[in-house]
Amino acid sequence: MRKVAKGVLLFIAGIGLLTFPLQDIDLAGAADPDYPTKPITLIIAFGAGGTTDLTARAFGEAAGKILGQPFVYVNKAGAGGTLTAMAVASAKPDGYTMGTCTPSNVLVAPFSDASPYRDLSRFTFVANYANYIYPLLVKSDAPWKNWKEFIEWAKKNPRAAKIAITGARSVASQGLVLWQLEQKEQVEFTYIPMTSSADILNATLGGHVTMYGSTADAVNNVYIKEGKLRILSYLSNEKLPGYENIPSLQDMYGFGIPNLLGIFTPKGLPDNVLKKLEDAFAKAVKDPDFVSTMKRLYTPVVYMNMAQMNKYINDMYKPTGEIMKVLKAEEAKARK
Repeated sequence: MRKVAKGVLLFIAGIGLLTFPLQDIDLAGAADPDYPTKPITLIIAFGAGGTTDLTARAFGEAAGKILGQPFVYVNKAGAGGTLTAMAVASAKPDGYTMGTCTPSNVLVAPFSDASPYRDLSRFTFVANYANYIYPLLVKSDAPWKNWKEFIEWAKKNPRAAKIAITGARSVASQGLVLWQLEQKEQVEFTYIPMTSSADILNATLGGHVTMYGSTADAVNNVYIKEGKLRILSYLSNEKLPGYENIPSLQDMYGFGIPNLLGIFTPKGLPDNVLKKLEDAFAKAVKDPDFVSTMKRLYTPVVYMNMAQMNKYINDMYKPTGEIMKVLKAEEAKARK
């Protein structure tokens, strides 16, 4: 396996600042002074039934009550969320079309060959409303009781571990972190791309894949509590209640997945529209029904306003690109 340049593995542990602006908001005027006057379309980056879908709908319900107009939901699964980013980038900047932004479609996709865009200047990042929990799950009858045992087996059985993730390795943020792990431990995995965490759960329970590599939700948590699934580790430091003692990759190796789940729009929203959205989203994360739903879905509410969210994405962008550059070079070499 190709040796990685020193420093590339420091994905989260040692990030640098990127100085170019991620957005250039046009505050030229208020084309719709009574905004919103009709339903708002929210494009959801992954398939129906998964964590991204369910939490986005809960957030849309809370925000819709405040804005006085309902949200209409459209799922655009595929390519690690790239299809949603494409739809948002090409939409009219009037506040009636927005999408869910995730690590995959705003940090990984711009560096992927599958993406038609190469920077984030076409978007306005309005707010973050949650963070994912990323448990690495196996069936309870798997021979490994902990992460160390799994890694020892994987070293002896190259590519035998089939890990299901949302999207291909080079367009999914889970894939990038697991690739870092491969380099660190000198193991090789096989990746099974799927469109949603619901599909990945079914494949894991059915024994079609070795490991679940997506997000936590109420459904898979039931199987964990019933003893049908076992947590071996986490891709981030966010952990399921009652299972905080299980070490994450961040705990063991010092790197983990970038974590965000928020709302982005095309750049150029009128100032009054952007202000209404910011105010509504800040209130929506405190809505009792939304908070209750998020607890039920085992997804922590993590609010970032527009300035905080842009800084976070800005900080993550450059180190993500460095890893993608090495990964793409390895993939190109393997194709020859």
